[in-house]
Amino acid sequence: MVVSRRNFVSMLLMMAVLLFMFQFSQVIKENGSNYSVNTFIDDNEVSGENRWQSQVYGVGQGEKPDAGDYVLFLGKRKSSLYNVAAQWCEYTKRNLLVCENWEDYELQWNNLPEAVLVDSRAVELTEELDDFCKVAGYGVPLVFCNLPEPEVIRKSAGLRELLGIREVAEDVIEAEGVHLFGSFFLGGECFYLAEDEEDEKRQDLELTMPWYITASGTKTYMVGMLDELLKEEEAKNEYFPALIWRNSYRNGKVFAVNGDYMDSVQGIGILDAMMYEAGDYAVYPVINAQNVMVANFPGFSGENDQRIMELYSRDTEGVLRDIFWPAIAGMAEQGHYRPTCFLAARYRYGDGAEPSGAMVSFYLQQFKEFSTEAGLSLECRDGIDLEEKLSWDGRFYDSLEEQYAYSAVYAGEESLPELGELLEGRGFLEDVRTIAVGRGDAPIVSYYNDDITLQSATADAAFHSYGDDLWVRSVETALGYSNVLLDMYPVIWPRDEEDRWEKVSEKTSSNLNTYWKPFEVFEKTTLSESDARVRSFLNLDYEDRREEDTVYLEMSGAEEGWFILRTHGESIEQITGAEYLEIETDAYLLHVFQKEAEIRLQKSRGLLEYDLTM
Repeated sequence: MVVSRRNFVSMLLMMAVLLFMFQFSQVIKENGSNYSVNTFIDDNEVSGENRWQSQVYGVGQGEKPDAGDYVLFLGKRKSSLYNVAAQWCEYTKRNLLVCENWEDYELQWNNLPEAVLVDSRAVELTEELDDFCKVAGYGVPLVFCNLPEPEVIRKSAGLRELLGIREVAEDVIEAEGVHLFGSFFLGGECFYLAEDEEDEKRQDLELTMPWYITASGTKTYMVGMLDELLKEEEAKNEYFPALIWRNSYRNGKVFAVNGDYMDSVQGIGILDAMMYEAGDYAVYPVINAQNVMVANFPGFSGENDQRIMELYSRDTEGVLRDIFWPAIAGMAEQGHYRPTCFLAARYRYGDGAEPSGAMVSFYLQQFKEFSTEAGLSLECRDGIDLEEKLSWDGRFYDSLEEQYAYSAVYAGEESLPELGELLEGRGFLEDVRTIAVGRGDAPIVSYYNDDITLQSATADAAFHSYGDDLWVRSVETALGYSNVLLDMYPVIWPRDEEDRWEKVSEKTSSNLNTYWKPFEVFEKTTLSESDARVRSFLNLDYEDRREEDTVYLEMSGAEEGWFILRTHGESIEQITGAEYLEIETDAYLLHVFQKEAEIRLQKSRGLLEYDLTM
């Protein structure tokens, strides 16, 4: 085929135009967008100086708080249950009164608490049974955060009546799994039953338990699953070993927890769910942030090249750039996440490897395109102390042409006591506003100091056990918050086959797209965006009341806030001063942007009126 001169010239011109367009657009993209600017930082300077703080009262510390304006905790201060109660009160804007027994409290009918939380291991329940019954008669919700030995319950008919226990069937049984009923936690019903080898790896719930059969009139929220009862098609829920349930006693609601589910942070979600079940509605503040943290990625010093070459047939820099990053970006894009990647100038400081500044520019450009924030990893490894690491890293980051505002840093929990002082006076850390840590003993969210917040991981991206799932559901219910951690250090320095990227990425992708799906209504954020939400959450105060079919919500201490509203068979008919999204049936996420909001409710069609006497 012969091409005429005219057609040939036309083809050349067209190719030149296309080449120019693509090249020119790329030049505009690289020069017209400032990749070194952190656009996720909120300019609103909200500090911890005006944070809301729970008042904790105790015996000999002055007068009690106003009636209905506090929660009573019966137990000892130095206990895991007290820590849960104190953190729950801080997050839900309640005051806390701590007494070791009823004698210390001096019960007065005109100064009753909003609720009573009981550590049954620290209180003589049978000796003070009359006081518990009296408080329940006043209509105050009782929460038994744990239970005494089965023998104590078996011998006391009065205690069984108060708790709603018909029979102690067995002191100890071994369950096959756990059944969480719907409408207690957000996220719906769930069966934690190992049916194959993969499920067995995830089964870490306590399956050894006393077998309590609940009485009629109780409502069960979680039970142990027994094979002998599972085979009976018509086996009633109250026959299964009760783990969390509610009893109606006189004018009050009595909640009981069989096991140690309240000993950790997941207890805050259990308490929120119980307060919802104790009334005709519940409204409380949340954070509304879903984060993914990629710790120790990327690295810039090309370490462990020999081992990485054996596994992936390319050096560390190539693996990070061509394999790991595209996979991370793809997972984030699929789930609409906005990750925060914590850069590691070096992974280890004893091998003399020098970092590449050119790679920083590459990743900042990539992050900007994929709505990803850059943070800094401050974890200490290889025997180097934190101050020496910060000095070394500072020389590297301060020498770069791109002076990115690193607002978030990732650190080991053990370095928290000294970290704040070491951050001061270091140019590359002058913009730090939030410190992220792994899941441990630190609060889920808090102020580290007046200028910096602390955000803890709530889950491991690459491994999700049954216990993790229950924990996540509780925290989502309480805070509308998650902070999923993917730590890349074990992938760069693999110990065994489980650390290989093929397995880690597959598990991470599966977990993110499965276990957080029920909470998609909550907003995906970077750590800096989440930091702004955390500050509003910690600073705000609120009051709510209901008059007929309208809930009135008054907010102070913050310009905006997010709340969860839970109802029993009612939907939102009209709202002013706020916007809302439906989370699931009878649960709504409120965005309150005025000091006062009004929510008018209506009965949901086809639903019977909720009966609080059940």
